[in-house]
Amino acid sequence: MTPIQVDRRAFLAATGATALVGPAASAQAPRAGGVLKVSTSTRCASLNPLKISALPEYMAMDMLYSGLTRMAPDMSAAPDLATEWSANADATEFVFKLRPGVTFHHGRAFTSADVVATVKAVLEPKTGSPARAAIGPIDEVVAVDPLTVRFRLKSPFADLPVAVAHPNARIVPADIVEGDPAQLETKAFGTGPFKLDVYDSARLLRVVKNPAYHVPGLPHLDAVEQYLFPDLAAESANFLARQIDVMIEVQQADFRRIAAAPGVVATRVKAGRFANLVLRMDQKPFDDPRVRRALAMAVDRAAIVDLVLDGYGRVASDNAISPEYRHFAATPEVKYDPAAAKRLLAEAGHPNGLKLALICSNRPAIRTQVGVALKEMVRPAGFDLDVQTIPHDTYLANVWRKGNFYVGYWNMRPTEDSMFTLLFTSDAPFADSAWNSKPFDDLVAAARRTTSDAERRRLYAEAQALMAKDLPYILPFFQDVLTANHPVVKDWSVHPLQLVFYVEKVWLQRG
Repeated sequence: MTPIQVDRRAFLAATGATALVGPAASAQAPRAGGVLKVSTSTRCASLNPLKISALPEYMAMDMLYSGLTRMAPDMSAAPDLATEWSANADATEFVFKLRPGVTFHHGRAFTSADVVATVKAVLEPKTGSPARAAIGPIDEVVAVDPLTVRFRLKSPFADLPVAVAHPNARIVPADIVEGDPAQLETKAFGTGPFKLDVYDSARLLRVVKNPAYHVPGLPHLDAVEQYLFPDLAAESANFLARQIDVMIEVQQADFRRIAAAPGVVATRVKAGRFANLVLRMDQKPFDDPRVRRALAMAVDRAAIVDLVLDGYGRVASDNAISPEYRHFAATPEVKYDPAAAKRLLAEAGHPNGLKLALICSNRPAIRTQVGVALKEMVRPAGFDLDVQTIPHDTYLANVWRKGNFYVGYWNMRPTEDSMFTLLFTSDAPFADSAWNSKPFDDLVAAARRTTSDAERRRLYAEAQALMAKDLPYILPFFQDVLTANHPVVKDWSVHPLQLVFYVEKVWLQRG
């Protein structure tokens, strides 16, 4: 195969994809067998599908577990453990027909009881699942018969088939979730295309082919090995030396070099993921909207896209909804104006400027890169940032959802509702800015209740405008998804959500 050379100019001309993108499918029939080796720079800290929140964990869960539905390339819901579904006229009741003959990896048959147990566990606040708010206003889930499930909703929610494709709503066997759910942290009990073989969170995750997978002929691979490389240089070196087949995440600073190497297939996809500055609105100094606005005006967003993303992204204006979402509404551009920011900061009672500690996790590396770029950028506006990088585990334990000023990082979500209810509504499981805006909550709730697409678009536009006005986050850019693989890897695909990987369709052409 002729190597595909990719450089920045070519990519800048070719970007724009929002669906599943990757190397063209081979005309040859897939070969069975082989071990795919992928790399990640962030450890797979948990195997609990109800609670995971990191890129390598999402990939692991996509291989080990199945959901009722699965996100399709066009961001719609595709069948998975459910083969079909229907709703009543006002979308307050859904019936899902389940796939027969499916077994969990530990040998028990899959039935509607497992769906009921999983949904109840997701909805239980003590579980702490990110899917709790996202899967909809569920009032009751009932097993009609062994292969039929009925959802009754508290209010209309036409997005339910998409919502139950949430990565934290993968179906877990009832005997595990109702018995000893702590096992889920280190063991896997799914119905996915691969079964767990080795789990060492500090080094390796290995999964092997599930011969009883419910899609005939899949997976093609015998095994997949996910290697952890905390050292980014070592990860790149191992990939270029062909010790690794796929880098599931290529850093911006390395992408041009890696893409230009002989025999590398590099892929870039526009997406709605972002790094953001979390501003705790219930703590000083960010309880003052003038301070938040001044900091927003002190950020040169175009410069950050160039400096941090190396051009592989787009400027954003503090709206967490990117153009790839169905109901995106453009919000006013935030112009870089340090002089005006300095005047506003003085008006807020800080005529001599403001010194702040900005905390950054060391994973992914882009968090610290954002912090370093901001340090000098915001100084002319009177902000003196002490940028501190800490280990990711320490960040999760002591800073995330506790600190008042730090760099967050989030992947795109399948719908506006799932983004809003993950991070921004007052009851969102990962709300970390203490925004607690009743007008925003009411808009999101009203959008859930309507089955009118036009009305939902209007409500979501108002919600986005309110977000950009109140500034729970400063969100300066959307980051492209960058991956790389060697030509021996066939049918590797890249989804802007980075939640769906379709590894069961990948095959290897070695020798």
